[in-house]
Amino acid sequence: MTQKLSDKPIAIAADHRGVDCKERLKGWLIANGYVVKDCGTNSAAERVDAMDYALRAVAEIKASRSDIAVAICGSGQMMAMTANRFPFIRATLVHTEQECVWAREHGDANVLVLGADVIDAATGEQILASFLRHAPRGDRYADRRERLAKLDISKL
Repeated sequence: MTQKLSDKPIAIAADHRGVDCKERLKGWLIANGYVVKDCGTNSAAERVDAMDYALRAVAEIKASRSDIAVAICGSGQMMAMTANRFPFIRATLVHTEQECVWAREHGDANVLVLGADVIDAATGEQILASFLRHAPRGDRYADRRERLAKLDISKL
């Protein structure tokens, strides 16, 4: 196991299409010493709206119960779009470990979004491990993150 970026539980949420991936990643997290806050859903049998579960994961970060979340739906798109509606969220939808490294090191992503229909479970585990292994870099990326935090869409 790598050094933990946070001692807080990692929030994890999925819609019906992401349940199997969520369960596998939850198992991986627990096996690697992480505490997990499962934000649902827990059944692939009934269709649910990904937006509702993205909001549950976001709420964990907003309440400071989690610093990091993982959100999974079929494509990952709805989870990412929903989570990124909030200024304190930096959700990243990735398909490769390299994208994940850039999102963490350059953008300080705090929500990892995966598409269960796009990547296989083993790749999801590799991406999650990479997400948890990398921390934000300094230098020019710190300036970029500061600019991002100051963006005010009401002034566009």
